[in-house]
Amino acid sequence: MRLPEPPAPQQKKTSQLAGVVIFHFSSLLIFTTWAFGGQAPWARQVIAGWGSLGVLLFIIAGATQARSPQDRYLGISPLWPLWLYDLLVIVSCLNPGFKEITSGGEILLVLADPITWLPSAARPLLAAQELWRFNVIVLSCFNLWLVLQSRRLLRFVLLILVTNAVALAVFGTFQKLVQAKGLWFDLVTTPNPKFFSTFIYHNHWGAFTVLNTAACLALFFHFLRRSKQRDLWHSPVTLTALAALLLAAAVPLSASRSCTVLLVVLLGGALVHLLRRVMQQRRANHESATAPVLGLILAAALAVTAISYLGADVIAQRMQQTAEQLMHIEQSNTLNTRLTLYRDTWHMAAERPWFGWGLESYAHVFRIFNTQRAGEAWIWITFYAEAHNDWLQSLAEVGFVGTTLLGLLLALPLWRVRWREVQSLVPRYLLAGNIIILIYAWLEFPFANPAVVLTFFAIFYTALRYAQQETLYLAASSQ
Repeated sequence: MRLPEPPAPQQKKTSQLAGVVIFHFSSLLIFTTWAFGGQAPWARQVIAGWGSLGVLLFIIAGATQARSPQDRYLGISPLWPLWLYDLLVIVSCLNPGFKEITSGGEILLVLADPITWLPSAARPLLAAQELWRFNVIVLSCFNLWLVLQSRRLLRFVLLILVTNAVALAVFGTFQKLVQAKGLWFDLVTTPNPKFFSTFIYHNHWGAFTVLNTAACLALFFHFLRRSKQRDLWHSPVTLTALAALLLAAAVPLSASRSCTVLLVVLLGGALVHLLRRVMQQRRANHESATAPVLGLILAAALAVTAISYLGADVIAQRMQQTAEQLMHIEQSNTLNTRLTLYRDTWHMAAERPWFGWGLESYAHVFRIFNTQRAGEAWIWITFYAEAHNDWLQSLAEVGFVGTTLLGLLLALPLWRVRWREVQSLVPRYLLAGNIIILIYAWLEFPFANPAVVLTFFAIFYTALRYAQQETLYLAASSQ
C-alpha cells in the first residue's frame, strides 16, 4: 500500500499561516462586536493593540507567500492607495492646524499657522491613533485575501461572521424582550437609549446586520446550489435560511427604520432571485412551478408575520413617531436641521478642499461652521460629533485627495477581477451588502463604528478572493 506523500514545506507553512490568520481575525471580530461594537474608549485601545498582530501577519504573509520580489509586489499592490492615504495623514500630523492654550484652567483650541500647501491636522494625536486603528482593521481583513487560498476556508470565515452575528441577534432579542434599560441586561449604563444587543447605537447595529445578512444569503445560495432536492432539509440550506430570519427579526426590533428598509430591499431581492431560480429549474425539468413558488411566498409571508408579531410594540412606536415627524416636519424643522448640517459640513470641506482639516477633526472644527444657533449668537443648538454623512465627513476631514484614495482602495481590486467568468453568487451577494452600506453612508455614519468597518472590509476582501479563486478553478478545469 502506497502511503500519501507528505505536504510540501511551503504548503505546510501556508496552512499554518492560514490558521493563525483566521484565529486572529475571528478573535478580533468577536471582541470588537461584543465590546460595544468597539466604541468604548478602552475597546478601541484593545483593537489597536491586538489588531497590531494583523500588521505582523501581513508582513510575514508578504514575505512567505511570494516566490519572487515581483510576486510579492503583485500580492500587496492593491494597497497602494492605503499607503498614500497613510502618508497624507502622517504629513498632516507633522503640520498641526490648531494649537492648545490654557485659559481659566481649561484647554482650548485656537487656529495655528500651518504650512498651507501641506495637509494639516487639527488634533495630530487623535489623527495618528485613528489612522493606526484603521490600518490594523484593514490589514487584518486584507490578510484573508492574501493568505486564504481556498474557497472552503473563505466560506468558513463567512460562517464565523454569520454565527457571531446570530449570537448577537439572539442576545439582543432577549435583552429587548425583558425590556432592559441598559447594555448587558442593565449591567452597563448606555449613553444612547436607542441601543440593541451590545451596540450603543441602533443604526450601527442595523448596518452591521445588513452586512451579515448579505453574508448569510451568500452561503444560502451556495448551499442551495450544492444540495440535491431530496436532501434540502438535511443540508445547511435550512440553517442559513433560519439564520437570515433571525438577523432580519433583530433589525426592526432594534427600532432602526432606515436599516429595516435596507434589509427589506436586500431580502426582497433575494426572494425574487430565489423564485426566478425555482421557476427556471422547474421549467427546465418540464415540471409545474406553481406549488414551490406558492410555498416560498407563503413561507415568506409567515416569516414577515412572525417578525412583525415579535417586534409589534417597537414597530408601532416607530411608525407613530414617523407619522408625527411627517405631520410636524415644518414645525419641528427636522428635515431642515439635517439639510443644514449637510450644508455646513460641505462649507467646512470647501474651505480646505484638497486635504481637509485632518483625520478625527470634525467634532472640533465643525463648531466654526455650525450655523444652527439659538438666541444669542454664541449659543450652539447641538454639538455634532459626527456629520451623519460619512462621505461628507470624509471630504471635510481628509479632503478630495484622501477620499479619492479611500475610494480607490475599494475600486482598484474590483477592477482586477474578471467578473464575466465568475459564476458563483457568493461574491455577488457579499458585494451587494457592501454597496448597500456605502449608499447608506450618505445618510448616516456607519463607518464610525469599528465593528461595521471590520465586517465591511472582511466581507469585501473575502468576496474578492472568492471571485479570483473561482476564476482560477474554472481556468484549470477547462484545460
